[in-house]
Amino acid sequence: MAKKSLLIGASGRIGRMVVRAWRSSNHEWSQDPAQYRFDQQSECQTDLVWDISKGLDPVGRWMELNGAITTFIILAGTTPATGSEMSDNVAIANAYLTAARSLGVPRVLLASSSAVYGAGEGNALAENHPCRPLNAYGASKVEMELLAQYFRDEGTELCCLRIGNVAGADALLLRAPQANDRAPLKIDCFPDGHGPQRSYIGPSSLGSILGQLAYHDAELPFLLNVAAPSPVYMEELAEAADLPWTSRKPPPHVPQRIVLNCERLAKLVSLETGIGSASTLISEWKRCG
Repeated sequence: MAKKSLLIGASGRIGRMVVRAWRSSNHEWSQDPAQYRFDQQSECQTDLVWDISKGLDPVGRWMELNGAITTFIILAGTTPATGSEMSDNVAIANAYLTAARSLGVPRVLLASSSAVYGAGEGNALAENHPCRPLNAYGASKVEMELLAQYFRDEGTELCCLRIGNVAGADALLLRAPQANDRAPLKIDCFPDGHGPQRSYIGPSSLGSILGQLAYHDAELPFLLNVAAPSPVYMEELAEAADLPWTSRKPPPHVPQRIVLNCERLAKLVSLETGIGSASTLISEWKRCG
């Protein structure tokens, strides 16, 4: 069977950037369809306009005309920035996972988050690290993964992607338009002189990873960290983006280092050298944002 993925949630912040990365590439998945709720949002003739609350008919008709979909890539969900209830993440995942099962889609890539781990303990966090989320968003992703396990047990090949910070959809760069010399970005400064260190991924690199996983021949693991191999300091991102910033004392109990172990990912996909550098992350953000 020929492979074809459907990227669900293309009207969201991360979805929009991934679609732009796909459309500007020459990968075999570059013209795979993206799902939008409204027709005016569509950017490609093969895209799918589908409001899941109104049933499965639109995607069923699309598959009759264009062939089977072999992977759902579910990026749809809520974040604290949307102002929605975080528990909606579970309901949204359930709706699309149920749809995948009903439509006979054999593989699902489900966007979870590195927020499931919580603060960690300074060491790189592998997929077997205990989940201790610090907020409602992380807790909703843990609950979503429990739901996903049920669907996997029922026969869907399901991979939960614990994605790190996505450049352009992260708390730092979302504040970039408001940053100026009078109101610089404020970055926590720790005793070693550095700011927070986090695992990031650029939107182009994320798009490539999603495509490679969707087209991967072998069965995928249930849990998978997704980020660049090397972490980055927040002040490096600000400087690479030429954004004014100033340091501040971090609040109590804020961890300096939250880093993902992505060795499992590196065995499944091909990653370009240097994708975790601040300059590359900013370049990908500006190109796709």
